Amino acid sequence: MNEINERNENPTVIFEPIAPHPEPVIVGELLTEIEVVIKRHLVLSDAAATALAVWVLHTYVYDLRDTVAYVAIESPEKRCGKTTLLTVLAAMADKPLIAANVTVGALFRAIDACQPSLFIDEADTFLAGNTTMRGIINSGNTWRTAYVLRLSKSKQSRAQKSPDRQGAGQPGKLPVPQTTDSGLERYSCWCPKAIAMIGKVPDTIADRSIVVEMVRKLPTEKRAPLAALNTASIKAKCARFALDLGNAVRECEKIHGEGLNDRAADTFDPLYVIARLAGKEWEQRLHAAALALAPVAQSRNSGTELLQDIYAMFVLMNETKMFTRSILTCLKDPEFAPASLATKYSNLDEHKIAQNLRPYGIKPMVFRAGKHIGRGYTMEALKDAVARYVPKAEIDARIQELEIEEKVWDEGEEEMARSGEA
Repeated sequence: MNEINERNENPTVIFEPIAPHPEPVIVGELLTEIEVVIKRHLVLSDAAATALAVWVLHTYVYDLRDTVAYVAIESPEKRCGKTTLLTVLAAMADKPLIAANVTVGALFRAIDACQPSLFIDEADTFLAGNTTMRGIINSGNTWRTAYVLRLSKSKQSRAQKSPDRQGAGQPGKLPVPQTTDSGLERYSCWCPKAIAMIGKVPDTIADRSIVVEMVRKLPTEKRAPLAALNTASIKAKCARFALDLGNAVRECEKIHGEGLNDRAADTFDPLYVIARLAGKEWEQRLHAAALALAPVAQSRNSGTELLQDIYAMFVLMNETKMFTRSILTCLKDPEFAPASLATKYSNLDEHKIAQNLRPYGIKPMVFRAGKHIGRGYTMEALKDAVARYVPKAEIDARIQELEIEEKVWDEGEEEMARSGEA
């Protein structure tokens, strides 16, 4: 494996050299040390702290796996700690390059020249509506697609700086072309990325990321200031890890976390490899974190939200088929659904239901229910789509939410009835 700090050839960006720790490291202890630093400075969930600790170590060996994991940091408001989290992660990651704003051209040129761990803050100021930027970021988590083509001023191409995957001990993979006379240049956009913004990260990026939802800390939640951040020892140990266990990371078989969809499994695979090297406890902790964090990205689509709401309705009402008009009435009825759902679906109509469900292979059909004939949906069609597109944890949580809401309404009506009798 190439020395970690000999990759940079860009004189305008200089990364401090890291002297590897003189002694071999115990991977589990190193991950715990990284996790402690994260929790010392920030308020965030245990699942997020666990996944981020493994991600930091992943930045030192990301080029040895087929996919690279992203981190998407979301904040509902200002002062929730997203910039602090970026700073803490950058202080421990390999070759951190931090940008508060970046253009499309600068993005892929910086990655191609420096092969950094890229940290992008304030992404809400330039990412929304920028489909080109999002496309480049989306393609950059898998080495096979992590390239952009641009016309060059000269037909003579520069030497490729991207790692030769065929020479990285991975037989059967496509070699990287080295020269061209077409006037085109190919730039790599493959590297670890942490993207922070106010609001929700675009679905396509979240789908490739460890999604971390930040919250504003309470006055009682004391955390250490960034002035107390000292990570020199951690970086040295991470460098030693890459030196000693790089081959083990590269040669490990792909790990598909049970319960994750294919995209989430690809994202977490390089993290599972590291956690496995750390021991059974870390592997179990990371898997629990993956199950907790992956659904955040998986369930954002409005179509899947409607799909799981209708499916939950079928389950709670023990129905095998329902007319569309009945489904619509239930979705808009606060006595059946939480008030937030009833408000969300206030402008919904039968045509929009059909429009939202059609991409999932669900179409309304004509059937008889008692004396009535109409168009609607069957439990069988919904069940197949839910199994394919909605994480089990998400549908279970939605059903539980509706059950609690229904119970509250029933108790309220009983209380009103007793008051009337009195």
